[in-house]
Amino acid sequence: MLQLKNTTPFFASMAVFPNEQGIDTLYVAIKATFELGKTLAIAPKQQPIILADEYWGQPGASSVKYASEMHLTKPSTDVVLIGEASAPDQREVTQLDVAVVVAERKKVVRVFGDREWRGGLFGLRMTSPAPFRSMPLVYERAFGGIHDRTAEEKGILYEARNPVGSGFTGKRRRKDINGMPIPNLEDPADLISGHGARPHPAGFGYIAPSWEPRKSFAGTYDEAWQKKRAPYLPQDFNPRFFNMAHPDLVCDGYLRGGEPVEVLNASPRGPFKCYLPVCRLEAVVRLAGKKQAPPLNLETVLIEPNESRLSMLWRAALPCDKQALKVEQIDIGIQSLDLEAKAA
Repeated sequence: MLQLKNTTPFFASMAVFPNEQGIDTLYVAIKATFELGKTLAIAPKQQPIILADEYWGQPGASSVKYASEMHLTKPSTDVVLIGEASAPDQREVTQLDVAVVVAERKKVVRVFGDREWRGGLFGLRMTSPAPFRSMPLVYERAFGGIHDRTAEEKGILYEARNPVGSGFTGKRRRKDINGMPIPNLEDPADLISGHGARPHPAGFGYIAPSWEPRKSFAGTYDEAWQKKRAPYLPQDFNPRFFNMAHPDLVCDGYLRGGEPVEVLNASPRGPFKCYLPVCRLEAVVRLAGKKQAPPLNLETVLIEPNESRLSMLWRAALPCDKQALKVEQIDIGIQSLDLEAKAA
């Protein structure tokens, strides 16, 4: 009988399903949760592995809060932040920059108070941003949205990179744009210049599987796929589909631990700096009487300042083809853990 023995203080899970080539594969995931304080510490309550996408509101009509962590391997590490912009000392501001730096990845989002398009003698103009103390960092407040023209039998236009956002004017007439909200979250290098602008949606959260650019990596599900490939993934499937972070926060390879982390203006507690824990984990699989230790790659770094929480998720993959039922035991252990080490 298959047993998973986990001697680490972290959460672990396993699953068997076909990989990109349709070969039955054992996937082992280990998720470590740390408390963010003056120093990092192992959280007394470890967060479970997310089995399916969880949304901020209605699925399909809102953005993803937590992405599924049961899937094939990612080709590189995702960095994600969930939280809200927070003005220093909780004072009112009309705009501020939120920044996240992890290793070589740096992402800055400029956060504005509520604004709208207002008509005047010289056309539409932006109103001044309203004061705020905090602002949710969700894609609903970034550029995007839809323009439903079904009443005129002209179909629906939408921003494929963020259909739940705001500011997308589509084919609306000027009088219909008057009073429309302007996104709160913007890229400082690509600020909105007019009501017809289409900047990149700005944010730090997960990208939904039906949004671009993830959708373009999913492959082709046509008649040929149905006849020759289904139910396996299509031949042109790209594993980058499983990179769910904002494209600016997808690393070039796997992080190893020890990389610097810095977050600015995303917590009422103020800015913080730390280093990713250096954690040497091991997953030993006994398959048909033989032991194997597939490499564990760090796939996700999730920062939740409001929860004073940082999570890291590693995954290993072991193709077992027709021997899936011969997986006898999985031993998960920790070889070393350093909460203050710096990357070499």
